[in-house]
Amino acid sequence: MVEEQIYRQIKASQNGQDWHHTNCFGCGPDNPKGLHASFPFHEASGEVRFSFVMEKGFEGAPGFTHGGALATLMDEAQGVLCFHLGHFVMTDQLYMRYLKACPLGAEIEVRCWVTMVRRRRLYTKGTVHLKKTGELLLSSKARWYDMPEKVFARMFQGTSFPIKMIAQVLEENQKRGKEIRKRLKKERARQEGK
Repeated sequence: MVEEQIYRQIKASQNGQDWHHTNCFGCGPDNPKGLHASFPFHEASGEVRFSFVMEKGFEGAPGFTHGGALATLMDEAQGVLCFHLGHFVMTDQLYMRYLKACPLGAEIEVRCWVTMVRRRRLYTKGTVHLKKTGELLLSSKARWYDMPEKVFARMFQGTSFPIKMIAQVLEENQKRGKEIRKRLKKERARQEGK
């Protein structure tokens, strides 16, 4: 009964940690070596957008962020975006184009959006800009496998992962995703008609 009451209160996710386990390398607050990013969803644009600072622990060349840490950030940001739109995904391909080295300790702006959904595949793009100057540091694109609910339920069977709750959050996210797509499509049509 209590479980049912909790599920009735479920809303669409706003941050990565709204649905993910606390030890996640990308968003988990309990992972001492993780990124600790929040991956917030920007409802107006249907994107994940946030500012972030790469700390000393993610250093590659002296004074600069390791490319693998940036790839992890973009993989997680684009994957969480898919979840915010109602898809439980696994990375199929991740492509990174590094244009300029990312200084450690500098505030960066991350932005990710969906470009296409085809059958069980989602396609996303993302960028990282230096907040101070607006300079583009990298661009990324990814292809995702949209996992059926029974597959992810089987993956997490026997763990403490709250499968029923996740399924309900996904349902709410799917509703929101459809509304956002309709709204953005109307806005684009209006702009093109001007």
